[in-house]
Amino acid sequence: MFIDWNIHRFLFWQNTSFSMEEIRIITRGKDLKKIGAKTFREYIAPFVKERASITLQKIPTLAQEKKWLDNQAKSLDSGILIMALLFVDGKLSGTGEALRPANDGEKCNVHFGLSVSKEHRGKGCGEKLLRKCMLESKKKFKPKNMWIEHVEGNTIARRLYEKVGFVEVGRLENYTIHYGKYKDKILMRYK
Repeated sequence: MFIDWNIHRFLFWQNTSFSMEEIRIITRGKDLKKIGAKTFREYIAPFVKERASITLQKIPTLAQEKKWLDNQAKSLDSGILIMALLFVDGKLSGTGEALRPANDGEKCNVHFGLSVSKEHRGKGCGEKLLRKCMLESKKKFKPKNMWIEHVEGNTIARRLYEKVGFVEVGRLENYTIHYGKYKDKILMRYK
């Protein structure tokens, strides 16, 4: 393990294929922008193509991805967001986010988001990302409550979240439309 003052880097070796995994903790907007909108667009496009359980149903344009990146950078710089990015052999392969609401009445909460590229699912990458986000958010935000959500039918995500210690506490019926079908959003809280 080695530490860079701008970006914390944690290296893991994936024994099965001898590839190098690196989780970068991003806390500053300029560090996120160095990665670039093109990298994030290339990362998200396969999720859309496979019709994964994400909110996007169209591949974003580069301009849309840049706008998203700018918004994420602002959230990092305002101190309400931590990102954990997984790189495998130098390629962005997973993202984790810990977001603390900005309003005073909800600052005791942290909401997590997680995605892992198809070729790296089932190898423990998602668990590493989520646990790293949780650890970093406990240090920085000291939350009373930690939340994560998933779309109905995403059993792989649900099993991971339960393994880490989240339990279902609510369901928003027909909350999202996923390729023409209404699906529930399931809210889970860390116990």
